[in-house]
Amino acid sequence: PEWSPDGKWIAFVSERDGNREIYLIQADGGRLTRLTNDPADDDLPLWSPDGKLIAYWSDRSGEYELTVRDADRNPENEADERTLTKLGPGFRYPPQWSPDSQKIVWIDQAMKIWLYDFETKTNRFIEQQKWMYHGELEGFRVSWSADSRWFAYAADRDTRNSAIVLYDFKNGARHQVTSGFYNDEQPVFDPDGKYLYLRTGRSFGPI
Repeated sequence: PEWSPDGKWIAFVSERDGNREIYLIQADGGRLTRLTNDPADDDLPLWSPDGKLIAYWSDRSGEYELTVRDADRNPENEADERTLTKLGPGFRYPPQWSPDSQKIVWIDQAMKIWLYDFETKTNRFIEQQKWMYHGELEGFRVSWSADSRWFAYAADRDTRNSAIVLYDFKNGARHQVTSGFYNDEQPVFDPDGKYLYLRTGRSFGPI
């Protein structure tokens, strides 16, 4: 389940007639609304930070594509569904919004990191991981800077360790900011964007 930014609603997935549908429920247990109602599987919903859209994966086309709907809580209103990608066969993992609600990052089953830009309506390929499989892909997360220009993530290196990489959305450049000699992971920007926190494993065990 995913909270709305104002904390008043929860989005969740439930099966109905053999399909996975997205529902919204008031946090106090009040009104329940079905957001999607189609012969398709809709999964992994996530509210945009401004509360206006809900992004999710839908296989309405036959393959999982990134999709958004207005976060309209009125069941009488048929909110428009917009399919943002034409990725074709494959499986994708949870979408991750930028703070300005203008970009979405995700990773796919081929370990490729992608970014969708609402302004240009295009996808960007960022980088391909090397050693991540289903469990790690499910848990893959990036950390956005408050101004939505940068995001940080742990990138697999040939050493089978990971290094922290900063991606600059403005010019499309990647900057590796740790060596990869140790295993560095889970980077998080502080709210002011002045510091980047990370977890690093500094054990050294020669074999």
